[in-house]
Amino acid sequence: MIEKLQAHYGFNRVPFGRDLAPGMLHRHASHNEAVARIGWCIAERSIGVVTGEVGAGKTVSVRTVLHSLDPSKHTVIYLPNPMTGVRGIHEAIVAAFGQPPAHLGSRPTARTGQALTAGGEERGTGTYSGPGPGRGPVAQL
Repeated sequence: MIEKLQAHYGFNRVPFGRDLAPGMLHRHASHNEAVARIGWCIAERSIGVVTGEVGAGKTVSVRTVLHSLDPSKHTVIYLPNPMTGVRGIHEAIVAAFGQPPAHLGSRPTARTGQALTAGGEERGTGTYSGPGPGRGPVAQL
């Protein structure tokens, strides 16, 4: 279907793909409000949920905020599969900090807690050094 539309209109590629930088997109009042609320959640280290109709701009708002984050201060953890489950979320967070997941028992929960807290022992000692001083995790599910 897409190929037919591209051929009909003479496009070489899809004109509005996900590869557009957030700054290239139109910003309207509700987008600015969503960006501000997501930014507040990150600054306050709280949990936020962005909901809305298909095409409302949820992904664009999140991408805008993530694009503006300083990588030296934030570790972004992206989980594209909504069916990953709680264990999958724990394993992805631990892996984001460079550690192998624990596949047995309740260790993923404890390791996730260690990975999310600053400080701790050096890597390779069995515990996590965490995101580092002044560096916080941002998870996008």
